[in-house]
Amino acid sequence: MLTMNVAVLLAVIIVLRLRCRVQTRSRLDEKFTGVIMLAFGVLIARQTSVREFWAS
Repeated sequence: MLTMNVAVLLAVIIVLRLRCRVQTRSRLDEKFTGVIMLAFGVLIARQTSVREFWAS
């Protein structure tokens, strides 16, 4: 069974959303992209802290 890391999926979504021209984005699109980036940052920070915890 193929498993996909949620952080990798969010990174792909962010890249695809940021490739869109700035003039064509609505205010809602900007907010949604910001929320996705925040969730991505939380996931990355959580993975880093978990790895450091298990490494010690």
